[in-house]
Amino acid sequence: MAAVLAAVIVVGVGVFIFLSFQPGRSSGQTTAMTTHQTTAGSSVIALTLYLNDYGYNSSRGGPRIQAYVGDLIRIRLIGNGSGPIVHDFTLDEGSPSPYSIKSERLRRGQEQIIEFIANHPGVYSYYCSVRGFAGPSHRDRGQEGIIEILQRT
Repeated sequence: MAAVLAAVIVVGVGVFIFLSFQPGRSSGQTTAMTTHQTTAGSSVIALTLYLNDYGYNSSRGGPRIQAYVGDLIRIRLIGNGSGPIVHDFTLDEGSPSPYSIKSERLRRGQEQIIEFIANHPGVYSYYCSVRGFAGPSHRDRGQEGIIEILQRT
């Protein structure tokens, strides 16, 4: 049985809870995306992405991430590929997007947290930018998801 990880993080005057499941299971691995409203009207969006072979969170592609302009997006990345394979998280001009976000290349068991403010509305693709010496890139093999930044009304 997979153990559940829980962390409580204090942001300003608010608290949000971040939940995820342990890596290593090809089924049942879920993305718990939490949102906490702050006093300024923006939110903190927190989630975990497992960087699997040619997908995120044991899926082909990755989960859809949705936020509003002004939200802080916090993504915990966990390398979960097989063997020596590395993966990353990229949201940049290749998405195409106005963001310039790229994680380290992570091996199985390595972790990194990335944060950014969702200040450009639109629908963009996040992807793994790793390319081998020959053959298709990880993105070409399906390691790509959608992030949607909506205008706050």
